[in-house]
Amino acid sequence: MTFEELDQKFPNGFDDAEISSVTINYQNRTANVQLNLRRNSPDGPDRDVYERAELKVVRFYYFSVEPPDTDHLTFREKRIQVDGFPEDPSKFPLFESLRPTLPAGAFCCRLYVHDWNSFIHIAAEGAQCSWIE
Repeated sequence: MTFEELDQKFPNGFDDAEISSVTINYQNRTANVQLNLRRNSPDGPDRDVYERAELKVVRFYYFSVEPPDTDHLTFREKRIQVDGFPEDPSKFPLFESLRPTLPAGAFCCRLYVHDWNSFIHIAAEGAQCSWIE
């Protein structure tokens, strides 16, 4: 699946998801992202109930984490809160030169990290998301 397909699969998508850890395996080109997602309808009474999930990025081409801006160097939370978006060349200027080198089926996305006022940029062949019981 692409990131966009996964984002549409959940009622809230990756809006206000909470990342607790990221593990990157460069040899296998995979990244495992432990996160909390809102699984319920955004209009329902339990809309802010989070459940644990794992996002597995398969055969990534890049997984780029921007540093926090200087006003966001102090962390108060154990998790970081993110919103998922399609990639945007105006937010990631290097994307203009990277995009033509990626295979046609690759997806590109970015996660805006509220706590850092910066982005995590990802390009990969696929992604999978599963619930952690």
